Amino acid sequence: MKKSILFFVVTMLVSGTLLAQSDTLRLDRIRVVFPGKVQVEEQGPAKRCQLRLADSSANFQVISIDLSTMGLDETTAIAMQAEQAFWDQSRDGIIAQLGSDAKLIKDEMIDYKGAKVMQMQIERPSKDAGGVNLLTLRMLIVGTYMIQYGHTDRNGKADVQLRDQFLASLQIN
Repeated sequence: MKKSILFFVVTMLVSGTLLAQSDTLRLDRIRVVFPGKVQVEEQGPAKRCQLRLADSSANFQVISIDLSTMGLDETTAIAMQAEQAFWDQSRDGIIAQLGSDAKLIKDEMIDYKGAKVMQMQIERPSKDAGGVNLLTLRMLIVGTYMIQYGHTDRNGKADVQLRDQFLASLQIN
């Protein structure tokens, strides 16, 4: 009996510690759980939310872009995502923004909780000599918002479980 109570107390303390270290971000029609305190900055129609781990092993990021500021309504946004050309242009634009040293490793359309999502893996040289950063990026449309969320494994040092928990935490309202 004492072991059961001790196990329960330890489990509650560990769960409380994990919850205290996370930060739930609510943007428009989505919710994402970051593994630590997130920084939010607004840049015109875009909202950028990110966390860089203190040990520099990983970055977590969500960018929400309000397409209605560009004159698009929800019907148009839904129609756009039905076209492969939209996803191709979006992917090519992201790669171009990352610079000429960015290399697309893989891109695929996945079904994520009923939403059509483009998932990409992109390699970029790190600032450390000979190192490589691997960006796993997902992109989707929710209402009139383009959502980009991803994880950067810096030099192969990132915790895969944290990455997977972050990527799986996206909830669409």
